[in-house]
Amino acid sequence: MKELLAKPGFLAPSGTVGADVSYLLALVFTLMFLIAWGMAKKGLGTRHHKLIFVSMVSMVVYFCAYYYARQLGVLSFEGKEGFGGPQEVYDNIFVPILTTHLILVTLGLILSIYMICQGFRSCSRTSGEYRLRTGELKVSAGTFKKILLTLVGLWTVNQVILIFVRHKSFAASLAWVFIFGTAVLVVYLERVFEKLLPDGAQRHRILGRGTMIIYALILLTSTLTYLMLYVIYPKT
Repeated sequence: MKELLAKPGFLAPSGTVGADVSYLLALVFTLMFLIAWGMAKKGLGTRHHKLIFVSMVSMVVYFCAYYYARQLGVLSFEGKEGFGGPQEVYDNIFVPILTTHLILVTLGLILSIYMICQGFRSCSRTSGEYRLRTGELKVSAGTFKKILLTLVGLWTVNQVILIFVRHKSFAASLAWVFIFGTAVLVVYLERVFEKLLPDGAQRHRILGRGTMIIYALILLTSTLTYLMLYVIYPKT
């Protein structure tokens, strides 16, 4: 997969297939999220529910596949490979933008998983239509412990298979640590949000707005990173 991602791209002369596909998908996902958000604002709960579910699941699958192949962005920080501009620009502009982008992507992934789960839990289906329901929304202590133990168990089995059966590299193990760690963080986030925003419907609306802002910033930082790497300061 790394070889395919490294092939010459189609958007810019110095781009790669991986960079071009990543940027185009960022555009598509952001557009889908904004459309789904607009549906929610108009009270079209069922359409919002279906579109946001498809787009978020697609984004999570893409993120796991692409950033696994890219070793979770670690390759981006190994020297100035791929960046043809001055060292000062690299240190003071490019690296901060890239770092911000990776942090936002991580937050976006965490919130996308959380919002999918919270969306299902905070809505009811009446006559085939999804609608947010008001009222306190909490996870019981027993369910909380069962979810954590299940995630730890799955991670342990997965690590055993990766290391002793498939003999995968440290980078592969690191990627799965990140993925399972994200799932655990999502579970703990629920405890925090339960205290700050006990009403399920209100929680979904407020966090939804915040998530949309993060996705917009992801698109912005993705655009800046792409332009600096492949348009303004391409590697010659």
